[in-house]
Amino acid sequence: MNEEKLTRYWFLIYLLSAGVVLGTLLALGIHFGPGCKDWLLESFVPADWHPVIADFTDRLFAQEFRNFLVTSGIGIGLVVIGLTLFPLKEKLSSTYERERFPDLDRPREPSLLQQGVEELKFAGLYLVLQGLSLSLAIYGYQFASAGLSISSLVLAMTLDHCAPFFQRRGRSLHGIVWLLLRNAPLRSLALGALFIGPVILLEKFLPPDLPPLAAISLLVLTEVIGMAFATLTGCHLGASLVTLNPTLASSPPPKTWTITYRTALATLTIWLGIFFGWWAKGTLTHHRLIRCHYRPDWRNTTLQIRETTIHLTLPIEVSNRSHGKIDPTGLVVTLQGEGVLDGTVTLEGPAIGPGESGTFPLAFAIQLAPAALENLPKFLKSGYSASLKLDPPLSPPVQLKIFPR
Repeated sequence: MNEEKLTRYWFLIYLLSAGVVLGTLLALGIHFGPGCKDWLLESFVPADWHPVIADFTDRLFAQEFRNFLVTSGIGIGLVVIGLTLFPLKEKLSSTYERERFPDLDRPREPSLLQQGVEELKFAGLYLVLQGLSLSLAIYGYQFASAGLSISSLVLAMTLDHCAPFFQRRGRSLHGIVWLLLRNAPLRSLALGALFIGPVILLEKFLPPDLPPLAAISLLVLTEVIGMAFATLTGCHLGASLVTLNPTLASSPPPKTWTITYRTALATLTIWLGIFFGWWAKGTLTHHRLIRCHYRPDWRNTTLQIRETTIHLTLPIEVSNRSHGKIDPTGLVVTLQGEGVLDGTVTLEGPAIGPGESGTFPLAFAIQLAPAALENLPKFLKSGYSASLKLDPPLSPPVQLKIFPR
């Protein structure tokens, strides 16, 4: 069997294998996703809070993180295919190189262990960039988050499918990044955009009434075809660079670049670990708070009105039904209402251990704008929003919306 037929043979195997892997993954997600969501609600959220949590998650994902989730799903597909089918990708790339570029030196193919380690490095780089994108979305920088998320996809498509050519010549991931940035930045960008762009555009323009299975099938087919052709095109790009400069691929990157790359990646990884670790801790705290039983003590409510400011204190008796301690001290909720109301609700009080009860006050401080006093109907009909002010470590405070205006 000649080399051309071998290339077509491996291309078809790679295409079909990628389709099976991604299709199976997405089918499992469709089948078990709703059940997992219900299980999480039943396990961690009391029944009385289910409508509140459902409304909150719908708002959160539908309005703020939809673009991030779509691009993340596409990127996870790239990572999964890379981690599972890297031997097929290497075989397709090396066979194609022997067929189309017979004059190039034929380096030894890296071992499966080396290929697997490089794929893990690539997956780590992509997850760090997507984690940074998610942190920007949490802070409300939606445009910057979407831009970084899409850029990460383009970078992933380029790196993962140019990598086999250079890995056969002894280059690791940070060296490949250096080579492409230094010698072919625009062509590398064009390669990634050419083969990941159709998936992103297709998702944007799919009819909203298209059945989920049909929509997912189209997206999977488009993505796996793009990955297969990107492997061949990445081989073309590498061959063109090596043809112009035969020593290019064998020359290691400067030490300054290696140190800078690894330091930046390690710093981002540590920061994201601390940041999302703090979020995980916050999630546990909120879980404990919503499992408590609350009884307001209306008889001891105090109300003071000073000019345009209303001070209201409402004692709350709390029975801690969770398995951990709760500490409401310093929790602040900010209220806003279209220019006619601004205020905060502060929770203060001692920590309450598991199985114990205690009382802490809800302290409302509401500032009424002149418009509220001059036009009471406008004050009553205005839309209001509430957000929770959080202070994560190593970063500015975060305003997390409880309900939008």
